[in-house]
Amino acid sequence: MSLSSTAEAIKHYKVTFNWKTGFESWSKVPTTKNYHMLAPNLGLEATGADEIRDIIFGFCTENELEQELVDIIEHGQYVTCMLSLKTKLGDTIQCVEVFLLDDEGRVDKIWAL
Repeated sequence: MSLSSTAEAIKHYKVTFNWKTGFESWSKVPTTKNYHMLAPNLGLEATGADEIRDIIFGFCTENELEQELVDIIEHGQYVTCMLSLKTKLGDTIQCVEVFLLDDEGRVDKIWAL
């Protein structure tokens, strides 16, 4: 099954992720103006590009986060990424990110679980 253009953009972002240029790379993925991200296990929440840059990518930079995309699945309006994360301290986190796309194929909500 082929991925939509937005899912392909998410995949490219995940495969090429670098904490130093994370937000710049993420900015190529189509999003709504006030898209929202929630990462409850990390205590992070942000709405809109500025907060996403400052809060979410601030966390990535502070922890020199590395990401490995294990798998990506698209099902209707949802894109799900299975990830293996590693921090600068060597801690490994297995997580799932779920992206909800709007009717125009833009990311509107992200849950990092």
